[in-house]
Amino acid sequence: MTNDIFGTMCKLGKANYVGLQELYNINLKIADQISDQQQAFVNLSIDCATSQMEILSKSKDYKAVVNAQATLIKDTNEKVQGIARNTVDIINESKDEVSAWVEKGVEDMVPFTKKAA
Repeated sequence: MTNDIFGTMCKLGKANYVGLQELYNINLKIADQISDQQQAFVNLSIDCATSQMEILSKSKDYKAVVNAQATLIKDTNEKVQGIARNTVDIINESKDEVSAWVEKGVEDMVPFTKKAA
């Protein structure tokens, strides 16, 4: 009887460890992807500021400055929206991965609950 309990506890411990490793890997992947999006946004911000300075330093006509800034804002806005879409995609994929992980964890625990009952 004691050996059965000990064996069950060992199997449960191993299953928990494997499950936590899987969750860690999911979180690591998510953090990496989100970090890439943040880096893309920072790079875009720096590029935008640099372009803004170039526009102001090269143009002498205010109409040319306004037109160039409008074009820069439009381009930057499109890129920001792309980064935002990528981030939403990452979050949606992550939600699905974590849901699948939880469901698998519940399925893995079923044999342990049947033994206890």
